[in-house]
Amino acid sequence: MKKILLAITGIILLTSFTAKTELSDECDVAQFYRAVEPDSDVKVLTTSGDLEEAELILVPTKMEEGTFKIEVTRKGSNIYKVEGTDYYIETRYCYEYATYDEAILKVESNYGYDKGTIIFNP
Repeated sequence: MKKILLAITGIILLTSFTAKTELSDECDVAQFYRAVEPDSDVKVLTTSGDLEEAELILVPTKMEEGTFKIEVTRKGSNIYKVEGTDYYIETRYCYEYATYDEAILKVESNYGYDKGTIIFNP
């Protein structure tokens, strides 16, 4: 009886650990952007007071609600490009390094704090 109880406890611990590691591949979406290429010599003033040349201007945009299979590449801290489009996704506390990686994008809303979820390595 003790062996059975020990085996069941081990299975429960193993499945709870697996579920937690799967969650680490999910990130909350803070905002959706559409990229606009600036004219040459366009500069931006950063929050730290530095003047830099603008590579892209990211303009907030709305997305159709639903679930989409996408390919993403990490472009910077908490910013991912949807490959093959001019869309970018801003996340919160997302540390997933992606280069043309398949992902699932769940767009739940265009308003509020959380807009949806991006799931890496589906």
